[in-house]
Amino acid sequence: MKWLDALPALLGYGAVAFVVAELLARLWLSKRGRYFVFKPGTTTLMQVDKETFPDLPPKVRFAINEAGERGGTPPRTWKDTYRVLVAGGSAAECYLLDQEASWPQVLQANLQPRASELGATRVHVGSISRSLVPCECIATMLRHSLPSYERLDLVVLMVGASDVVNWLEQKTPATLERGQMGIGRSFDVHPEGPFGWTLATLALRRIASFWYHRLGRPIEHREGAGKTIGKNRLMRANAREILDEVPDPTPMAEYFETCFRDMVTVAKGHAKRVLVVRQPWLAKEFTPEEQARLWNFGAGRPYVEEVTTYYAHHVVDSLMQRLDSAQVRVCGELEVEHLDLMPHLERSFDTYYDFLHLTPKGSKRVGELIGDRVADGSEHP
Repeated sequence: MKWLDALPALLGYGAVAFVVAELLARLWLSKRGRYFVFKPGTTTLMQVDKETFPDLPPKVRFAINEAGERGGTPPRTWKDTYRVLVAGGSAAECYLLDQEASWPQVLQANLQPRASELGATRVHVGSISRSLVPCECIATMLRHSLPSYERLDLVVLMVGASDVVNWLEQKTPATLERGQMGIGRSFDVHPEGPFGWTLATLALRRIASFWYHRLGRPIEHREGAGKTIGKNRLMRANAREILDEVPDPTPMAEYFETCFRDMVTVAKGHAKRVLVVRQPWLAKEFTPEEQARLWNFGAGRPYVEEVTTYYAHHVVDSLMQRLDSAQVRVCGELEVEHLDLMPHLERSFDTYYDFLHLTPKGSKRVGELIGDRVADGSEHP
């Protein structure tokens, strides 16, 4: 049959066409590709594990808009919209809180009735905060993301805890070098390689995946969200050793301060206003029952390995205070305003569901406090 005779040639042409298409896709990404912290158009509907978190609402919607932010649909034009971007770690991500209960969305709801005071008719707040990203990664996020923002009135930053957690999980190294974290730690979607010829490393696949999520808006369903934290609580409760001290934290503090300064400088270069919200934490003496609700700060990564050594919470408290002081100092030097939430938040499990993360009640209070500062318009430290 004639078509059988032509098959080798057709396969050859097809292979050449595929290679050309892949190389063109890589070229297009290098010239036109954008950076998104989250895949635009994705929505995750989660059922919170009630055994682990009986006090949290059972259902969570985590929706990403077309700008790659956790937030509502952006307006067609930004002319009359006061645009706010939130960046930070897990305390700003609010992963186990429903979309509207997350403090960035509480902030939007709080500011909307006061939009005219901000010179706008509408307020849009989007968040690119994600868990376990230290300040260096957030600076990278801002450096690559902000140039694509047509308008940006305010950047709100809440950082600190991830740097402490990462240092402890790495077992308190004496040196920390910048540039050791891949771009994939900051972005779910980016135009950089490495590319290859396997299905997972094709540029064509990356482009197809982007448009599938952008246009198809798939919905992912997750059961038992937060269940791993229950296992991590047991791991901490059964720890062989609780350390009451750490080696000199100066290398970590200096690394954080350098990256924090870089992050704030990048934000200042693109936004009309920058507000550093100093990250709060549950600083108190814990009862044995309360200790059972805590799970973090191990010498190792509890999500991926068995951890047998943990750090006492008074040690973490002192590390958080040190990074908080560094933020105040840098904000003063760079003439950036900052907001201390700690005096205004009740130090209880009504406000936090663990040492760092907010309950819906705590999140609501944080969103309101930030909203009052933003609407006040003052730019004092």
